[in-house]
Amino acid sequence: MESVLIFLLYTGLLFIYDTAATAYSIAYQSFMLIAAPTKEERIDVGVIQNYLSQAMSFLITLIPTLLLVGDGKQEVIIPIFSAVIVAEAIFFTWALRGLREDAQMYESLDKQHIDTKEVYKEAWQIIKSRPFLTFIIFTIVTGPVFFYFTPFLYYMDSVVQSTGIEATVVDVSTHVIALLFLPVMGSIVKKNGTKKSVYLGTIFVVLGYGGIFFAESIWTTAASYVLIVFAVNYLRTAISPVGALLIDENERTTGVRKTGLFNGLFSLFTVAFSSLQTVIFINVIGAYGYDGLLARQSESAMLGIRVATGLIPLAAFLLGLIPLALYPFDKKKEDDISAFSNNARRGGVKM
Repeated sequence: MESVLIFLLYTGLLFIYDTAATAYSIAYQSFMLIAAPTKEERIDVGVIQNYLSQAMSFLITLIPTLLLVGDGKQEVIIPIFSAVIVAEAIFFTWALRGLREDAQMYESLDKQHIDTKEVYKEAWQIIKSRPFLTFIIFTIVTGPVFFYFTPFLYYMDSVVQSTGIEATVVDVSTHVIALLFLPVMGSIVKKNGTKKSVYLGTIFVVLGYGGIFFAESIWTTAASYVLIVFAVNYLRTAISPVGALLIDENERTTGVRKTGLFNGLFSLFTVAFSSLQTVIFINVIGAYGYDGLLARQSESAMLGIRVATGLIPLAAFLLGLIPLALYPFDKKKEDDISAFSNNARRGGVKM
């Protein structure tokens, strides 16, 4: 009975969280498309967003590396996490109070009133379009590439068998190193466009995830983890303007801007498959014999963690290159769409 109550409680909390997070995401993305109408500005916003999100998540990642790896005090993690969540809620509330938003920002947008049947029809047209379909498939397939922190905890605890302090030092130092290169990442994406930039990121994905599969010491693990964090932040920067480009291109071809509908569909697919990476990871290490109650895992279990941490994300990324190859926007196309968006929002005047 207790397990059933716990299941119902967590299901309810997850429903509330996912609903609120989806609503926030749709509102945020819709606002950003108006505040930053060009591809270059959106890449810059993505870089800044990476810095802020990494800074805010620093405390979140610091807690589990200290308390869940090695002999950390796991019983204090819930109150500490709760305090951090409250602190972040206060920070975001404060940030939203200073956000500039006025009627002039929306003057270039036409208000559209569409009935329910028309919404479903428009949604289906978007879903089956080649740009949307290839991007969504790429995002879903490459999901394990961006799911790297939880595997890192398992890897450091069971494969490297490090202490919480060692895991924390590796995690913090690798993120600092990777974040130093974020402006360079933005410049690369602006110069080459999304598609070519993702192709260029293949070398970091292969070296990072391939390296962590074969790593034998904490030093080789740290070096591989640097490349993984670099690859993740680089790929996030590369694909950050894609959703906006799809919306702008649809507006250019149809004459109607469907920001809310697009962002709703993006959220629908990403939320639906957001837990897939966790399911894959847990099932893979479980199939290799991982037992969370053991102080020391078997050789088979450690191999399973290596496979789930290194080979699965690597294979996912290589598989994701297939829909990316079918993605129809090259750099010239992206520049044309960006110019249209800038002209529609500002009359061609760059800010």
